[in-house]
Amino acid sequence: MASPDPRFHEETRGIHNEHEELVGQLDQLDEALEQITCYAEIFTDLATANQAISRGKWMAEWLPQHYAREETTVLETIARMSPELASFAREMNRQHDEMRVRLESLRDHLAHLNESRDLESDVETIKQEGSYLTRMMRLHMAAEEKKLSSLEN
Repeated sequence: MASPDPRFHEETRGIHNEHEELVGQLDQLDEALEQITCYAEIFTDLATANQAISRGKWMAEWLPQHYAREETTVLETIARMSPELASFAREMNRQHDEMRVRLESLRDHLAHLNESRDLESDVETIKQEGSYLTRMMRLHMAAEEKKLSSLEN
């Protein structure tokens, strides 16, 4: 296996710091989604929906730059180290694409919530989609952190 260049360690620290920032945003999104409530077709907690919308907007603006930086630095570097790491990098790139699509779907559902014909069902869908997305993102980051940490040693 080829050794990473000296900048690799600096880049992995930068990615780790970005992951920590993203975890804070995911915590806030999870909390906002959990607090969205609907009773008798009356949307009762618009403030938490707005918080979820805000977190989704932040992620939609922030994630493409993070993914691009991660893909062109760390993942590109490890992909050249071995076939196994190349496979890992391809899978991480694939997951980035899937998470982009899921985030846009969640943002779209949140943006159109006030137009809902079945508010109770739509709120439940949003909560499920959001929970799945944040869980997926956490697992994705954990896999990256584990793999990068193993290369640091």
